Amino acid sequence: SDLQIENFFAPILKGRDPLDHNRTLDALRKIKGGRTAQAMIDVALWDLKGKILGEPVWRLLGGGPVKPVKVSWIVHGNTKAKMVEEAVEKVERGFTALKIKVWKRSMEDVHMIRDVRKALGDDILIYVDANSAYSETEARTILSRLADYNITFIEEPCTFTSPDRMALMARSLPVPILGDQRCNSLEAVHTLIKLNAVGAVSVKLARTGISESLKIVGLCEAAGLPMVIGTNSESRLGSMARIHMRSAIPAFEPYPTETHFFEKLKDDVFDGEFEFKNGALTVPDKPGFGADIDEKKLKKYAV
Repeated sequence: SDLQIENFFAPILKGRDPLDHNRTLDALRKIKGGRTAQAMIDVALWDLKGKILGEPVWRLLGGGPVKPVKVSWIVHGNTKAKMVEEAVEKVERGFTALKIKVWKRSMEDVHMIRDVRKALGDDILIYVDANSAYSETEARTILSRLADYNITFIEEPCTFTSPDRMALMARSLPVPILGDQRCNSLEAVHTLIKLNAVGAVSVKLARTGISESLKIVGLCEAAGLPMVIGTNSESRLGSMARIHMRSAIPAFEPYPTETHFFEKLKDDVFDGEFEFKNGALTVPDKPGFGADIDEKKLKKYAV
């Protein structure tokens, strides 16, 4: 992405008015490929626009007084016992939603979810992510049984050869499919909604930025579909963009945001106030995202 920005996008950006946001994005789109780089440029423009205008991004997005943003924890583990233990531990720390990885392709996954639900009770929101590990037959015969344990979504149950195959699966599962990997553009989400191939959409800023994500939000609202802001294993700096968007858009209610990877990092290049407690992040009231880059740390960790 660095080389893409330097060689292809930087010449387009130099000398442009940073507030002329939409025309800048139109110019960037003429470069084929580099979707992640374009998305990150868009996110950076929102931050810069907020700093120029002296307003937090959540206010530029139309948000009112903000509350702490609830964050979901993603549960990994090699054994059922470890995953149940991790789920209980995170709920005790204040997390109110869990995304649990399921990849065993057997009833072991179902039994693990059963034990997690039994340990936590019915008040904790639980959804699962198979990372496309299951075959279509396995998904229909095994993952369908998760409905007995009040599972909200099943994310990416299979690798689908086409959106039509995904739509067939959506009709056969008793739990809504949370679309992720195929939801990589406005056009892709429109196709999946038209085919009834998803019951919810994971919005990821690393692939659709903030501007395109807002259009996806509009599509989902019109279709009556819930949305989750998905993770890209981001640092505290990346978390700021996500919680600003989450706090400003009521349509994301009631689902917490998938941004907790900063908890697994020993350090990052974030410079600013960062308050995380009881499973929630405080949204800054400072201009832009309310954060800067620590240049000394950036130099220290540069590869």
